Amino acid sequence: MQMSFLKRGRLYVHYMTLRAAWTAPAPLQVKANGSPRLWPSCRPSVTSLLALVRWLQRGLSRYLLPACCVLPLAALPAPAQAHPHVWINYSMVAQTQGTQLVAMQQTWIFSKGFPFSLVGDFSGMPKSGPLNADYTATFKAQAFSLLKSSNYFTHVFVDGKAVAVGEARNFSVSIEHGHVVYRFLLPLVKPVDFKRERVTLGVWDDTFFVDFESAAQPVLTLSAGSPGNCKAVAFEDRDHPIFGGSVIPEASRLSC
Repeated sequence: MQMSFLKRGRLYVHYMTLRAAWTAPAPLQVKANGSPRLWPSCRPSVTSLLALVRWLQRGLSRYLLPACCVLPLAALPAPAQAHPHVWINYSMVAQTQGTQLVAMQQTWIFSKGFPFSLVGDFSGMPKSGPLNADYTATFKAQAFSLLKSSNYFTHVFVDGKAVAVGEARNFSVSIEHGHVVYRFLLPLVKPVDFKRERVTLGVWDDTFFVDFESAAQPVLTLSAGSPGNCKAVAFEDRDHPIFGGSVIPEASRLSC
């Protein structure tokens, strides 16, 4: 059995390849009454049936378990690491002071079906618009703050070396077109000058839990007031493959 990912446009498609587990179906056979036979003439083995059940479970989990970071990710059992359970479209604005990168303003848009019951009591939550202070505090305590240990899945490299990010600020949650949307400001512990140093940054999960996709192109833009000759260029970061090395994440390079 082999698992992999295909990239179609900007979407990663999970698929399974079963090898030596299921005999190739025979050509359709016609019964006496003229109706085609849809099953292979061979009888599937126990191994092939188990493989098929696992494949179906993994496919259904996309719709049954789309919550992000409701529980510490490391607490999930090993079999759950087979593929992403959370799908997020994100965008980012680099907050600059001259040619220094000081913070990143991020927007995360979750796939539909967020299981609010796992986070808290949201029975009175509005169907659209910003959530009030109480609901936001619940989200922050039960779901968002847990991401600090993972640097909020944000990766910043200076001359190829990872640099630290601080604690997120100005966290807010809203419901937009049926999607849960996070917005927050993530500062660097120490600003970096992207005119003098090679600075790249991106958002991804190194494991199989969360799949980040760009919500817009370009995924990273510079804040108002940045020098006019500075820019952010998207590229495939082949130095930091994820999902067991099967996927190359998208990152952005700042330059002037």
